[in-house]
Amino acid sequence: MEVSDMVAAWHGGGPGPWFLVFPLFWLAVIVTLAFLFRRRRWGHWHGGSGQDVLGERYARGEITEEEYRRRKAVLSEQAR
Repeated sequence: MEVSDMVAAWHGGGPGPWFLVFPLFWLAVIVTLAFLFRRRRWGHWHGGSGQDVLGERYARGEITEEEYRRRKAVLSEQAR
């Protein structure tokens, strides 16, 4: 194959640089999904400050109002 044939195949007859588009697209999709999954998982395990977690547990009904106030007071004392 001569150089002129290679140039013709690259510019007119072949896929050109487009053969990179689809693999790069899927790589971007996979990296984005992995990033979102890790971020969601990290956020699940580290729910924020103690008072945030306490508020969420109270909102879900996992603890009573009395227990919420008692634990919030303890957290407030520890923050000082």
